[in-house]
Amino acid sequence: MKLNKNEKMILKKYLDSIIVCICSFVSDDEIKIYIKKSKTILELLERISNFLRTKELLGWEGEDLTEEQLNVLTIISELYLKRNKSKYKKIEKPSEILTWFSNLLKISISKSDLNIKKNDMANH
Repeated sequence: MKLNKNEKMILKKYLDSIIVCICSFVSDDEIKIYIKKSKTILELLERISNFLRTKELLGWEGEDLTEEQLNVLTIISELYLKRNKSKYKKIEKPSEILTWFSNLLKISISKSDLNIKKNDMANH
């Protein structure tokens, strides 16, 4: 599941933009709290994913997502499908997509590159 060198370069180049978009799934006040409590992008993604999972359990189906949010989820989903052609498990819910993306980052990007302070996420 690990990314090749070119895929890593592309992901690192766009990671900040992807994360900023993912942060928009949560209200501005809430995301500031999440960022403050998180030391890494992985922790932040886990908090956002848990938030979305709770909404999904209450019946939310993503009907209020913006085009940009849908595009990011689609890109991550397509990457998942490309990497898991023979697997039967589907990821369909936004929380599942973000959890898979977080796991991909964990094994593909260096820990120092996943530090929130380094990526200036604390100033969101």
